[in-house]
Amino acid sequence: MTTETRHTSTDTESEHLGDGLLRRAADLRNRFLVTLPFTIIVLGLSMVPPLQFPGWQWVVAFASLPVVIWGAAPFHRAAFQAGRHGSSTMDTLVSLGVIASSLWSWYALLFGGAGMIGMRMHMSLIPASSHATHADIYFEGACAIVTFLLAGRLMEARTRYHSGDALRSLLELGAKDAILVEGSGTDRQFRTIPAAELRVGDLFQVRPGDKVATDGIVEEGSSALDTSLMTGESLPREVSPGSAVTGGTLNTSGALIVRATAVGSETQLAHIGQMITEAQATKAPVQRLADRISSVFVPTIIVLSLLTLAGWLIAGAGVQSAITAAVAVLVVACPCALGLATPTALLVGSGKAAQMGILISSAEVLERTRSIDTILLDKTGTLTKGAMSLESVILPDGSANSPDAQASEDALSVTASLESASEHPIARALTAAARERELPSHPVRELRNHPGLGVSALAEDGALLLAGRVSWLRKLGISLPESALSAISEAEATGATVVASARVEGWQETSSAGDTASTQASEPTQEDEDGGIIVDMAVGGMTCASCVRRVERKLGKLDGVQAQVNLATESARITLKHDYSDAQLEEVVKAAGYEPQVRSRRLASAQAPTATLTPQTRELPEHLDGALLGTFVVRDTVKESSKDAIAQLKALGITPTLLTGDHESAARFVASQVGIDSVIAGVLPQDKRDAVMRLQEEGHQVAMVGDGVNDAAALAQASTQGLGIAMGSGADSAIAVADMTLVSSDPTMAAAAIRISRATLKVIKENLFWAFFYNVIMIPLAIFGLLNPMLASAAMAMSSVCVVLNSMRLRRAH
Repeated sequence: MTTETRHTSTDTESEHLGDGLLRRAADLRNRFLVTLPFTIIVLGLSMVPPLQFPGWQWVVAFASLPVVIWGAAPFHRAAFQAGRHGSSTMDTLVSLGVIASSLWSWYALLFGGAGMIGMRMHMSLIPASSHATHADIYFEGACAIVTFLLAGRLMEARTRYHSGDALRSLLELGAKDAILVEGSGTDRQFRTIPAAELRVGDLFQVRPGDKVATDGIVEEGSSALDTSLMTGESLPREVSPGSAVTGGTLNTSGALIVRATAVGSETQLAHIGQMITEAQATKAPVQRLADRISSVFVPTIIVLSLLTLAGWLIAGAGVQSAITAAVAVLVVACPCALGLATPTALLVGSGKAAQMGILISSAEVLERTRSIDTILLDKTGTLTKGAMSLESVILPDGSANSPDAQASEDALSVTASLESASEHPIARALTAAARERELPSHPVRELRNHPGLGVSALAEDGALLLAGRVSWLRKLGISLPESALSAISEAEATGATVVASARVEGWQETSSAGDTASTQASEPTQEDEDGGIIVDMAVGGMTCASCVRRVERKLGKLDGVQAQVNLATESARITLKHDYSDAQLEEVVKAAGYEPQVRSRRLASAQAPTATLTPQTRELPEHLDGALLGTFVVRDTVKESSKDAIAQLKALGITPTLLTGDHESAARFVASQVGIDSVIAGVLPQDKRDAVMRLQEEGHQVAMVGDGVNDAAALAQASTQGLGIAMGSGADSAIAVADMTLVSSDPTMAAAAIRISRATLKVIKENLFWAFFYNVIMIPLAIFGLLNPMLASAAMAMSSVCVVLNSMRLRRAH
C-alpha cells in the first residue's frame, strides 16, 4: 500500500502565545543575576560607612560599569531607538536617569573632590537632607535603578506570561496525534500521524481515553464525550453515528470512527482562540483617556525633571541635591502602569471566561455590561432543552391519537417531508418522529420559508402543502373543527406547542421566475469576501503605552492599514485594505525599533452566514380552500439550570423577560417554572427586534439571549446599545452578530458572563486608578526632594508589578 505524504500545518497559536515574554524573561533573568552581585558591592560600600576603606569609591565606580552599561543595555537601546524616531518611552526616562547619575558621579570623582583617598560618604535617602561639604557620588543610585527595574521587569514578564495560562490551556486542548483509518473492510489499516496532518474527509479512530483529534461526524461506534474543558458542562455528552464531535473533547468510553469535517484554523477550538485574541486586541473606551495621557507623558516628565533641576539651583541648593531630585523625577514616573492597566486585565479576564465557556468579542462589551438592567431570553433552546419530541397527533375530527396510529402516521409522513429542510426544533421533532417510524418521504418542490409562521411547498401532484402555526393556517382560510380547536387549547394550556399542516388541492402557481425562492444558502460573492485581510504579528521589545502608540502610528501611515497593538500579549492585529506583504509590514515595525514576526494572515469575513431557507418574496393569498391534515403536539422540557439562572440574573439587578414566538399559554407555563414575571409571546423575528428597540427607547439597557436564526435581528439590535448573547449550540447567523457566545448551553452562563465582564471592567478601572494615583503622588514627592533615585526606581518597578498582580485576581472569578 502506498503511503501518502502529508504535510503538517502551520504552528498553532498556542505555540506562539507568550513566546516573546518567555524569551524576554530569560534575558532579564540573566542580566539580573549578573548585575545583582555588582549592585550589592556598590550599595554596601556606598551606604555603610564602616565598610568604606581607602579608595573604596574607585572600586564602586568600576563595579558599577557592568551594571550601567550591560545591565541597562535594554533601556539604553530602547531609548535610542525611540529617540531616533523622534519619540520617547519609559525607557527614555530610565536611560536618562542612569546616565545622569553615572555622569554626575564620574564628574564628582574626577573634579569634585569625591575621588580623594580616605573620603567617606554618608548615605541620605532624602536629597533635601544632604549637607555634604564635597560632591557625593551616586553610583549606588544608578545601579539600584537598573537592578530594581530588571527585577521588576522580570516579575512583570513572568506574571504577564502566566496571565495567559487560561488561554494557552484552552488552545492546547487539541490532540497532538491522530489514528488515521485507511482502506475499508478487512483491508482497513490504522496509522498514527500528527493531528495537524489530518485533512477534511479523513477517517480517524478515537479510542477510549483519547482526545478527539479534530471536528468531525461520528461514522461508527457510540460513546460519551467529556466536553467540560470546553463548555464547562460536567455531564458527558452521548454520541452515536451522525453526531457532531468537537476536537479537543475527551472520549470516555467506546471506540469511535470519525470523519473530519474541519481541520487547522477552521476548527471550533481554533475559532474560540481567534475570538479571544481578537477581543484582547481591542481597547475598552475607558482606556482612551490613558492612551491620550501616555502620548504626552514622557515629554512632560522630561520637562518637569529639567524644571526641578533649575528650581533647586535657583533656590540655592547644591548641584548634587538638584541633580538627585531631577533624576528621581525621571525614574519615579511610570507610564508602564498606564499601558498595562487594560490589556493585562483583559488578557486574564477573557482567558478565565474562555475556560468557563464564555467568548467575549471585544473590550467595549465590558463597558456595556455595567449598565444592563433588562435581559430578554428566548424560550426554545435557551431556557428549554430545545430537543422537542412529538407527543400526540390531533386529527381533523378532534381525536388525539398516538403518533403510532395509522391515521397519525399518514399525516406525519407528509408533514415531515415538508419540514425536512428546516432546522427549527419543532421541524426536527417531526422529522425525527417520522424517521424513527421509518415513514416514507414525499417529494416536494419549491420549498419556501415564511419567517416566524411556517413553510410551504408543492407536492408532486401540484397541491400546495402548508405547515406552521395554527393561527397562520387559520388566517389563510384553513378551517379547523371546534373539536380540534378545543383539543389544541387543552394541549397549549399545559405548555405544549401545537403546529398544524394542511393541503390545498388544485393550487395554481402563478409566481414569476424571479419570485422563486431557493432552498440553498446564498453563495458568497467576491464583494462578500472583500472585508480586507487580517494579519497577526508578534511585536517584541515594547515596554509601555508609548511603544504601543508608536507602532500603531507607524503602521497607520500605510494606506488602508489599521493596527491594534496589545502590550500584554506583545502582538498586533493589522487590518489591510490593500495586500501589503509580510516583509513590508515587518520592515515598518523594525524601523520603529521593535522586533516583528508575522504569525498568520487570513481574509476578514465581511458578512455573516445566510439562513438555510430564503424567505419568500410575496405573501400567500388568504381564503385558501384547503383541508387540515392534522395538528401535532410537541413538547419541550425546561433545563434544570434555568431557574437558578433567572435567580442569578435577578441578584445582579437585572430584570428577566421571556421573549418567544410561541403562544402565550406555553410561554406563561415555562415562565412560571423558572421564575420570570414578564412575558412577550407570539412574536415574529422582526417583532423580537422591535421589542428590544422599544425597551431601548424607554431608557433600558437591554441584553438579549438567543440561539436561532430568528433571534439574529434582535441580537444585532441589542448589540447597538446593550448586549447580544448567543448560545454556542445555536445558528451561525446568531453567533456572528452577538457580543458574547456561550459555548455551553447552560443558561447560568449568561449570568456568569455578565459577572465576569463586570469584574474585568472593575479591575481595569482599579488598575487605571492605581496608575494615575501612583504618578500623582510620587512625582511631586520627587520634585520636592523627598525621594532619592534608588527609592524612586523601586517604587516605579513595583507600580507595574502591582497592576499586573491585581489583574491576576480575575483568575479566581466565577
